[in-house]
Amino acid sequence: MRATLTALTFDPLGVVEIDALPTSNTGESRRRMNRVATLDGGAVFNDFGFSEADRSIELRWVPRSAEHEASIARLVELYAQIRLSMPAGCYLAALETYRPGADESSLTLLVREKLA
Repeated sequence: MRATLTALTFDPLGVVEIDALPTSNTGESRRRMNRVATLDGGAVFNDFGFSEADRSIELRWVPRSAEHEASIARLVELYAQIRLSMPAGCYLAALETYRPGADESSLTLLVREKLA
């Protein structure tokens, strides 16, 4: 899967493409709900709907080069939020955790909203 990270402001160096591994996690879709037990042995469900903002995305990839990893680290250091484009859609996301590695690197993003 191809994922593209872009800065929200003009930045000639603010675009990075990642060839994500199949072990990447694009987050689960779930509703905002909870269950409360009642005294009669039943339950009441509070359903507050679905929100893309509950999704966390973890991208994993095999490092291409030191320059590629440096460009990802640069995005994490300079920007609180980026635009993430992948086959599932285009998202506004916060960069939470970047873990560089020799064999596999990963990036965890917290989705703020789905743009398209």
